[in-house]
Amino acid sequence: MISITLEPADNGLIKFLLDDNVNGGGEEFTSRTVYEFEGPYKRKNQVKFVKDLVLDLGIDSGTALDKDQLVINSQWGASYNPSKQEIKNKISFYETEIKRLSSQLER
Repeated sequence: MISITLEPADNGLIKFLLDDNVNGGGEEFTSRTVYEFEGPYKRKNQVKFVKDLVLDLGIDSGTALDKDQLVINSQWGASYNPSKQEIKNKISFYETEIKRLSSQLER
């Protein structure tokens, strides 16, 4: 059985995972992961924590081949004022996405 324990830390969270029956062989596996929620990578680490937790719990989030797939990410806040470069990057991303979708129409 898998057991997950979360403990707060000064700057984030510590996740302990204990599997007392790895692959049905009766062996024990323990891991400790520290997620830092302060500093320049705080949002990235928060997203990684949620993704890891979904994986650890065995929640089916779908795949790229499914009609619907659970996607966990971060995005700009409604009142955020992005820089010109950030706007250009987002436009480029969406232009690439439009090309990808358009190519699917041509099939």
